[in-house]
Amino acid sequence: MLAAAAYETASEEERDYASTLAGAPRHAYAGQCTYCGHCAPCPKGIDIAMVNKLYDLAVMQPQVPQSIRAHYQALTARAEDCIACGNCEKRCPFGVPVIQRMEKVKELRLL
Repeated sequence: MLAAAAYETASEEERDYASTLAGAPRHAYAGQCTYCGHCAPCPKGIDIAMVNKLYDLAVMQPQVPQSIRAHYQALTARAEDCIACGNCEKRCPFGVPVIQRMEKVKELRLL
């Protein structure tokens, strides 16, 4: 509980765990989105980290929870807006195939 409270009052720099993850063995997170946000900015305004997080939460269960659908639908830009420019993939320190992930999100039909 104290750790959660400490996170809430931490500065933006203290909340950036990407440097900690970068010190992990390269294979530990290869291809896995850690929701770090280094893929941003997206020219279409997609919050790629959030879309990936919602996708991961959605596929963890047999049926997509309505709460996940609601959060996805509330986003101002979604996977459906992706133009496959690849800028996000160039910036991702973990080699996440973001364009492919956006296609998977579309296939999930969260709208």
